[in-house]
Amino acid sequence: MRSEAIKRHTATPRAPIEVLRLHEDAEIYRAEIIENTRAMPYLRTMMVGMLATRALIESKDGVKWGRPWRRLTARAAEVAHRAEIAEGFGFSPHHNWSTTKAEIRHILLPRANQLLKLASVRRLLDEALAQGTRVLVLGGFVFWYEAEGKVGWIVKALGSAKASGDGDTIWEAGKIVSKNHGRIVVLPYIKENGEHVSGYTKNVAGDGPALPRHPTQYVELPFSRLEGDAMIKLLGELPYE
Repeated sequence: MRSEAIKRHTATPRAPIEVLRLHEDAEIYRAEIIENTRAMPYLRTMMVGMLATRALIESKDGVKWGRPWRRLTARAAEVAHRAEIAEGFGFSPHHNWSTTKAEIRHILLPRANQLLKLASVRRLLDEALAQGTRVLVLGGFVFWYEAEGKVGWIVKALGSAKASGDGDTIWEAGKIVSKNHGRIVVLPYIKENGEHVSGYTKNVAGDGPALPRHPTQYVELPFSRLEGDAMIKLLGELPYE
């Protein structure tokens, strides 16, 4: 999501360096603020400095930057990290993160669905299906073959069992047990205590309840992930060809 946020602002005008107005306490961060706003012109919340000088700094317009907040908490660091994604799509990093991610997925999904129309992607998916693969993970999205109702290939979003997405290891040998038609796929994972958990499908905040499958139509599927040269990126590059 971060790379897509940056990509969406490639043509966004960067504020001229000479018009930047910084609070006197923020002057020591001028070079860093310039560097960050050149890379992410949409950024209005950022973490700057190192160690004892580390601070959170905010702006309403990207030109005038306020007084740095040095009483940092884990929450402040989290907000700064989320800002690099959320603000690129017009959302506040202070709002509920699950809801914000759901909104961003709604924005990105049409672009991902367009990939299904590309001949190269169709060929890749046909090859996967011929090999018995019905779940193909590519970056933050999942190509899912829905046999019920002869739907065929659809795109779902890759999710996490934890709100933070951290702390667990993907269980590559595990399977996904789908009991509903949720649009988020959580891959099998191994908890920090060593417990192995099967993957599943779900909806998240803002999606509404996931339509359940009839117990006779539950599906248990292995998954494959494409990396490196085989990766189809959300931005549209297709090294596969």
